[in-house]
Amino acid sequence: MPLDLASFLQHTPDAEKTTLQLYTPDGRATYPCQALLIAQTRLQKLYITLETPRRYLAHTRDADTGEVEIDFLRDYTEVEALLEDAGLDGIHDGEQGILYHNLLFLLMNP
Repeated sequence: MPLDLASFLQHTPDAEKTTLQLYTPDGRATYPCQALLIAQTRLQKLYITLETPRRYLAHTRDADTGEVEIDFLRDYTEVEALLEDAGLDGIHDGEQGILYHNLLFLLMNP
C-alpha cells in the first residue's frame, strides 16, 4: 500500500531531507524541489528528488580541504557506486556507509 508523501515527510527527520532550488539553463529559478537522503558514506551523501523525473544529487566533502561540492549525477554508474559504498555490499574501502529507509519508501511509491 503506497504511503502518503506528506505524511511520510512529516515523520522524516530533518537531517534526512532537504529542499533544492532548481534553475533553468539561463539561470532563472524554477521551483523548490523536495529531496530525500538515501545513502551516506563518511564523505558523501546521495539525495534523490521526489518530483518526476527523479534526479540524483551528490553532496561530496573533500577529505583534505573540507570543501563541499554538490552535483547532479547523470551517470547511473556513479549512483550505483555510491550505493555500494554506503552499504549494499557491506564494508567497502574500509568504511561503513548507511542506506536509509527513505530508499524503501521511494521503491514502494514510484
